Amino acid sequence: MNVSVDGAFVYFTIPIFGGIPITQTTVSSFLVTAGLMILCLYVNRNLKKRPEGFQVIVEELVKMLYDLVGSAMGQHNLHWAPFIGTIFLSSICGSLIGLTGFLRSVTADLSCTLVWSIMVSVIIWYNNIKNNGFVGWLKGFTEPVAVMTPMNIVSEIAQPVSMAFRHFGNVAGGGVITSIIYTAFSLASAALLGAIANTGWIMCAVLMAAGVALWILGMNSKKLLHKILGAICFVLGLFGLLQALDILSGVPILAFGIPAVLSIYFDLFSGFVQALVFSLLTMVYVAGSCPGPEEVQPEAA
Repeated sequence: MNVSVDGAFVYFTIPIFGGIPITQTTVSSFLVTAGLMILCLYVNRNLKKRPEGFQVIVEELVKMLYDLVGSAMGQHNLHWAPFIGTIFLSSICGSLIGLTGFLRSVTADLSCTLVWSIMVSVIIWYNNIKNNGFVGWLKGFTEPVAVMTPMNIVSEIAQPVSMAFRHFGNVAGGGVITSIIYTAFSLASAALLGAIANTGWIMCAVLMAAGVALWILGMNSKKLLHKILGAICFVLGLFGLLQALDILSGVPILAFGIPAVLSIYFDLFSGFVQALVFSLLTMVYVAGSCPGPEEVQPEAA
């Protein structure tokens, strides 16, 4: 995951309209969009009436999407399935791209999730105006009583803001936590290895010998704890010796694997959950502005 507390890094600025910055998020967004377009073109080529192989998986996933949209929004809103699928794939791929280590997660930038949320709100407003008319849409802010107008206006503004901050906060917050923990373990690693190296090569050799002895003991007794302690002692002794010899100095061995383990939660699990939550909220809000024919109240004569 590549998240900076200071925000997205600016690669360069296009000198038009006062300067358009091309940031890490911009590049990641274009790569995600291009990747999804290429995937769609690949999936849609050589389609067969009797599906087989990868086509079977894709058609099953598409069926699951339409079933989800149908159950959440109603069968009359199935035409929204491609839009919901695009939102979900853009969100999950935008989060997963941070696993590359050199690209920034798209959803870790508030400008991205805020644009998505505003786009959803505009769709909702458009459908409300289409179904109720502009005057009818404005009357909705005074219901049930006129005194509720300020609260209804605040609610309309809070809806996209809450959607944007929920998605952005979980992904960006996970990145910041990962960076802080990685930095802390790197500093601890430097201090510990420095202390071991300063004791001389004899202490390093003793640690390595103790590690080998504990590993052998663990093999004989079949106890995992002995093997783990043995591996730790051997690695500390080895890297302490290498640092004392000015070889591989400054390698943060205590931080090895920590970003990867944390990314399993923040990028994979949390990213998937937030993409699903954002898609579900979109379905609920859009469905509320697109009632079925039987739910539309006829205008008074």
